[in-house]
Amino acid sequence: ERDAERVAEVLLDYAAVGEEDLVLLRGVDAERVGQVLEQVGRRIQADLAAGDQPVLLVYFSGHADADALHLGSSELPLAQLEQVIRAIPASMRVLVIDACRSGELTRVKGVVPADAFEFRAEGTLDSEGLAILTSSAAGEDAQESDRLGGGIFTHHLVTGLRGAADSSGDGAV
Repeated sequence: ERDAERVAEVLLDYAAVGEEDLVLLRGVDAERVGQVLEQVGRRIQADLAAGDQPVLLVYFSGHADADALHLGSSELPLAQLEQVIRAIPASMRVLVIDACRSGELTRVKGVVPADAFEFRAEGTLDSEGLAILTSSAAGEDAQESDRLGGGIFTHHLVTGLRGAADSSGDGAV
């Protein structure tokens, strides 16, 4: 829960996300997560009808296995979560999972690594689709730190968003 609070704080403080646009869930089960995603989907549909271009960011920190997120005594299958997020009509959807074996969602299927290349984005990007960021590979454990009080992946994500990833010094990450 502390990791989710940290991500919420950085979104409110640095990403111009308004409190009315942020939902922070603590200690809920899979059914409640599904209900909230359904409500968010309806709100995004209304925003689209009003001419807005909403972006959906879903962040989870907790326990998981290669098949599901563990939410108390319930489980939310990763495939179901991906399907629900893909069905939400936002043009850009981002799913961030800091949990063991979360990379099952992004496992490589028949692709080979390419040489590194540089990508520069000027101004804004008119992007659409689904980006999935995970803290671990399909068969790998996510790492936590008692000293940091949470996940190492989330620590670096939040630190980067607070400015450490601003390599050009232009105030944009």
